[in-house]
Amino acid sequence: MRTVVKNVAGVFLIIIGCGMLILPGPGLLTILAGLYITNFPGKTTLIKKIRKTKFYNRFLISLEAKLHSNKTRIRSKFKRKIKNNDE
Repeated sequence: MRTVVKNVAGVFLIIIGCGMLILPGPGLLTILAGLYITNFPGKTTLIKKIRKTKFYNRFLISLEAKLHSNKTRIRSKFKRKIKNNDE
């Protein structure tokens, strides 16, 4: 029973996230939360592929910049390039 409720909630989050892609709101974040909640075959490989994308890592970098805290650090593979305006 608990797994059914968890999967229904995950699918609901995925559907709401797809709607938020068109409407204002954090659509991709909601879709990712729905994917983490649901149980389906191939879930671990899909999550590993998503974590390897540049978009995911850029999102982590922007989230890290917003936090401004040394206590909560999120490690990401990609670092921002510093533009040098002295040229």
